[in-house]
Formats: sequence, C-alpha cells, structure tokens
Amino acid sequence: MILRIILFLFSFSLSKDFYVSYGWELFEYSQSARTAALGRAVSAYDIGSNSMVNPVFGVNPKKKVAFTHQNRFAGIVSNDLIAFNLGEKKTSFNLIYENIGDIPDTRNVLLDWGYDGQYGTYDIGEGNGILDEGERLSKEKISFFNQRKIGIYGAFSKSIKSQPFGFGIKMISSSLNESLSLGIGIDVGTIKQLKNISYAFILRNFPTSGIIWENGTIEGTLPSITLGVNKPIYAKRIESLKIHLLFSTEINLSNRHLGSQIRFRNLSIDNSFGLESIFKENFFCRFGRNNVNNFTGGLGFDFNYMTIDYAFLNSAFKSSLGRHHIISFNLSYDWIMMQFYKI
Repeated sequence: MILRIILFLFSFSLSKDFYVSYGWELFEYSQSARTAALGRAVSAYDIGSNSMVNPVFGVNPKKKVAFTHQNRFAGIVSNDLIAFNLGEKKTSFNLIYENIGDIPDTRNVLLDWGYDGQYGTYDIGEGNGILDEGERLSKEKISFFNQRKIGIYGAFSKSIKSQPFGFGIKMISSSLNESLSLGIGIDVGTIKQLKNISYAFILRNFPTSGIIWENGTIEGTLPSITLGVNKPIYAKRIESLKIHLLFSTEINLSNRHLGSQIRFRNLSIDNSFGLESIFKENFFCRFGRNNVNNFTGGLGFDFNYMTIDYAFLNSAFKSSLGRHHIISFNLSYDWIMMQFYKI
C-alpha cells in the first residue's frame, strides 16, 4: 500500500504546474504547547504527542489523547489540534481544524463607471479597472468570506534491521471562499541513540507533496531535511532535576525567505533550539527559539492522569503582531474511561 502511494506521488510530481514554498505549514504551526515552548526543536525528543515533528514517535506505549487550542493575530486565526495514539499498535493520528474568519472581499468595491460617474454610458475610464476621477469606492460592495483548513496526519513505525523508522501520511483540504483544494504528502523519520545522545533524521514531503485545486492548478512542494539532537543532562547534586538540551536544523530547497537564517539561492537553513528542565517528573520549565526566530517559553504540570502545558511565542518583530499563547491538555485513556463509567 505504501509503495503504491509513493509511486502515485512520484508520477504526480511529473505533472506539476509549478512549485511553491508554502502549502503544508498547517502541519508545522499546529503543534502542542510543549512542542511550541521548546521552539519545535523536538525532532529527537519523544514527548508523546509530536508525531508530526518526527513520525517515528508514534510508538509511545502510553495511550493518551491531547487537545490543543491556539488563537493567533488577535483571534483572527483559530486553530485546534487533537492528537492520539493507539499504544502497542505503534500508530498515532493528528486531526487539525483551522478557521480564518471575516476576510474582506474588496474585488467589487470599485464603481468603475468612468469620468462622468454614470453607469452604462461607456465614456472614457468606464470598465478599465482603475479608480479614475469621478469614480468612487462603495463600502456596501464589501463582502466577507472564510478560509478553512482540515488536516489529517497518520503515523506508524516499523523496525528495519533493528532500526526504527516512522512513516507519516498527511492530507490537507482547504476551502477559500468558493475554491477547494486537496493535497497528500509523505514524511519519513528515524532516530538513533549513541551513548547518551539521540540523533534524528526526517525527510519531509518525500519524494514531493502536491496540492490540487478544483480549477486544475497543481502546487508542488520539494522535499526538505530536518536533523535533530537531544542531549539529556542529569544533575548529580539534585537527583530530582533532569534537563534536556535540544537542537534542530531544517534544510529546505524551496522555502528561502528574508527571515531565513542561512540562505543561498533557493536553499535555506534554519536552526531551532530548546531547553526543558524537569523537576520530580511533574513540573516542567521550558524555553527556546524556533526556526522563524521567535523566542518561546512555557510551563507544564503532570498530574499522572492529566498533563497541562502552556506556551508563549514572542514576535520576531518589534511589535505585538504574532505574539500568541497556546494551551494543551493531555488525558490518559484510562482516566477518560473511568470518568465515563461514573456517569
């Protein structure tokens, strides 16, 4: 089945209209509060609900379901994420819903009636699409629409010659006013522990990912590589304290932008780091910097049956635009079923 999907995507890639830099970012910023607080540098750190960062992390034997909500840009963008795993089946699923509401449509506000300001006289300037003398804009012509995105990410793991590999299959559906699109992509990830350090390798959008719009336009995304390191540190004098130093670097062939940390032609390299301090296995203090240069931080509390995580992402610019908060709840299946039986 996986081979058929790979062959389909390969043949699909040969017919692309053009390649784009964005299209799959929904699966990047839709993240748990713990992942966000650590700058998303968790590609080599299994925190239980981050299979979208590295699909090999679908092997967590503890059955939990995680709920995450975030509002961005003063509530204009609303994003919800539900993540859960199937324990011993080494499979995890992520469901994402995002809505951007009340987007103004100003395409019809120009009363393009020409210099005389009267419709249907066909004088100079009428119908030319330019605001000429004698014409005006009508606010009554402004309408509003929404953009909605639904994402599904399924991951499963398999050992090949004693080396664990994770395979992630992602699907995205977008609705923009009256336009619809559907896309599919594949990620592959693995992790290796040498001495006391974990190393991760993830290949995203392999061999390429594609999104097709209902008008026939096909947007392709080239693959990218993510490398990650996780170094745990145990305090000798404070046995109840454990620290994780995290680092990730993303090498992208089509996502170069002015904010890229290292860029050359179409190539960009962006680094992220995080630090998590764990006290008595139930209190967490985190901070980091993600690959778009946002400084991040957060706290976490583990109550055995439930974990609450909070994250704050600062803006990379000298303004409040882009600052937002994320909160996540992780609940164990056993506790949920226990509450259900009490009803």
